[in-house]
Amino acid sequence: MARPPLQPSTAAGPGKLADVVPDPLDIAYIAIGAKRALAEWREGPPAPFPFEGELAYIEACIGQAPALQRVWEAVQDRWDFVWCYEVAEPFGLAYGRHLLQGGGPDAAAGLLHDLVGDALLPPSA
Repeated sequence: MARPPLQPSTAAGPGKLADVVPDPLDIAYIAIGAKRALAEWREGPPAPFPFEGELAYIEACIGQAPALQRVWEAVQDRWDFVWCYEVAEPFGLAYGRHLLQGGGPDAAAGLLHDLVGDALLPPSA
């Protein structure tokens, strides 16, 4: 699915993930997945919430949106699915579950790779 190109911020430097401008739809769909993970967690056995409120949890999840944008830029020519449905929302669900189980941000890249899979491989000659 085609997405409009996003313009980097004027302060953007090459190669810095913090300077990547994420797609607003990625942010929304990550949050949708994260909200589903939170609903599942609340239905489970009582456990201490590992964040200082729901906003902190959602911020932790959508904070990965620049990574999704970077991967989209790498695979867009080889991706013919609806990115928000096939990657952003499932990522929010998986990453949200991971965080609610006490995991940290280090797993984000692996979860994203699991969703995108072979599209990350260079095209064969």
